[in-house]
Amino acid sequence: MARLSEQEIALVRSRASIVDVISHYISLSKKGRNYVALCPFHDDHNPSMSISEDKQIYKCFVCGAGGNVFTFVSNYEKISFLEAVYKVAEYTGITLSAPLEQTSTQRIDPHIADLYRLMKEMIQYAQYELDTEDGQHAKQYLQKRSLSEEIIKKFEIGYNPHEDSVYQYLHAKAFSDADMVECGVANLFGSRMMDRFANRILIPIHDAYGNPVGFTARRLDDRSQEAKYINTAETTIYQKGKLLFNYHRVKEAVKHEKRVFLAEGAMDVLAFEKADMHTALATLGTSCTKEQLQLLKALHAPITICYDGDAAGQNATYKFAKQAVAAGIPIEIVNNTTGLDPDEIVDTYGKQELRSLCEKTISFIDFLFAYLQKRYNLENYTQKKEYAMEIAQEIARVSDAFERKNYYLRLKELSGFDMEISQETLQQPEKKVSHPKRSYLRLPKSGRERAEYEILSQMLLGVSAVDLFKEELGFFKDDDSNKLAMYIIDYYRTHDILSVSELYDQIAEGRVRDLLLSVAQWELAAPGVEQAVLREAIGKVKACILEDKIQALNEKAKNANDPIAKAAVAMEKNRLIAERNELIHKEGSR
Repeated sequence: MARLSEQEIALVRSRASIVDVISHYISLSKKGRNYVALCPFHDDHNPSMSISEDKQIYKCFVCGAGGNVFTFVSNYEKISFLEAVYKVAEYTGITLSAPLEQTSTQRIDPHIADLYRLMKEMIQYAQYELDTEDGQHAKQYLQKRSLSEEIIKKFEIGYNPHEDSVYQYLHAKAFSDADMVECGVANLFGSRMMDRFANRILIPIHDAYGNPVGFTARRLDDRSQEAKYINTAETTIYQKGKLLFNYHRVKEAVKHEKRVFLAEGAMDVLAFEKADMHTALATLGTSCTKEQLQLLKALHAPITICYDGDAAGQNATYKFAKQAVAAGIPIEIVNNTTGLDPDEIVDTYGKQELRSLCEKTISFIDFLFAYLQKRYNLENYTQKKEYAMEIAQEIARVSDAFERKNYYLRLKELSGFDMEISQETLQQPEKKVSHPKRSYLRLPKSGRERAEYEILSQMLLGVSAVDLFKEELGFFKDDDSNKLAMYIIDYYRTHDILSVSELYDQIAEGRVRDLLLSVAQWELAAPGVEQAVLREAIGKVKACILEDKIQALNEKAKNANDPIAKAAVAMEKNRLIAERNELIHKEGSR
């Protein structure tokens, strides 16, 4: 099994910006040197997560969640550390030496692996059947739709013959009836098992990693009363809201194309393919989920919406565009006034028409000006006001001041309302309800703990602080602080400058990791190593250690019955008191 080297993981960590990566998932706001956000790991109402760009770490001071870029992606997406490394590498444009499928095979549930294998066998069988005599009418249909042999093979398109052909084939391959039903490819009809997609063309659907999980199946007889398209129902491996058709191919192609087209159905994607446009995706419906938005955001490319030109397609464009803008995904909209979908456009007017149409894009605001006039009656004062307010709210999101100004002027000419002036009123911040939470901000107390924070924070800043710690002190009484100090010392054996993010991944103990984040985010920490401050903190810790020894001798003296032993304890105690007082005097005179 292929493995990633520590050097590769370190490369991804060093190239990734934690601010950029986290902003793919949640909205961030600048606050001083750091960024803040609503924590996604608890019910947060006031931004309690702090993200440090300098140290490449994050910490929520309410629920305690924290870590580096890998930790965030792993916890947010509920994936393993290694899968998070691959995700972050994808965001930063780094190609790793071993594909993820090879490194994560051992984590795939054996039953899920069997279901993937069943789907692959069915795809191969359907492809074979397409080239048989029985499949000729299906092949002719595809040719009539101008689907080349190259496209048919690329998308693994096949043919499911009549009745129970697929069932009999999979049964002969020793797949169980239960697994076939679970995958949604066969069902019990009366007393016998029958194919779910009998006499249909099959277009396989894959997940983001390229595993086959379902089908979209097109009927061959247009005189039939059956539905034109049937998609796999929700199954163990097929959850429509968590995938996008053709995503596993597009995520590679988009690195070169730098543009993504979003359509409704699989045949629309094939229409783009016929037009030599290789970065088209489909939601396989008109709604778009949070998971699909995350997949789109991860592509790092503007999305060109190319839904159907009919009323349903325009409504879907409106809904998706609002979601995308709110999620920070850059979008354009194809100005499709034909009333046709991309597949129909290619079939009716040819592939060049689709290519030309996709160059005629408009902004979301331009789309709104026309679209909302169909929803609001501008002859009615109340509706005209609502129309102006909805568009104004979207104009306020536009970052370009010149564009924003022109949109407001256009809206004023159309509605009579000067919404540029009104925005200050519209955007009054809502009063937020206070939600008392347990605080996980680990603030050091006075005395020893604060001194230990000071020492540890300076050790993070430079090896000279580590050298002074080893010479003057060497250990802490607190076990977590002591372990963190040892991790820091060990890190400097092979590095000249310390990366908090990298050190975080080297620490095994959760409590010590939390301590590192707290020390690294300590607001009272010095910006650099300060020898005088460091020596003072070391002196305080030494004084505390001596005080502990003095208290221990007091207990020992209470229990001592031998006068000679008691005298020896008293002498040792007096020596320690003198040493402590000298240390305090020395620190006080600095």
